[in-house]
Amino acid sequence: MNFKTPALIAALALTASASFAAGDENNLLDDYLDAQAHAKALSAQLESMGVESNPNVEFNSPATLSQKLDAYQDKIDSLQAEFDAHNTAVTQAN
Repeated sequence: MNFKTPALIAALALTASASFAAGDENNLLDDYLDAQAHAKALSAQLESMGVESNPNVEFNSPATLSQKLDAYQDKIDSLQAEFDAHNTAVTQAN
């Protein structure tokens, strides 16, 4: 083994590590975008039922992608609770 081989192995290992890290970030971004779309879909469904809703989450300070995902998941839970409550009320009224 010459002196270039360890350097090549180290470079390949660093490249592989960087791609796994980028993959995790892409999954997080995909999850965030999915959560945004889910919130918008729930909001649109509520609007079609005559219930005013807002699918957006406002951030008062800079937030990480993970924090934004958590906020949108909370928003989805809130919109889903509104949907369930409205659906239950309509069902009981009939």
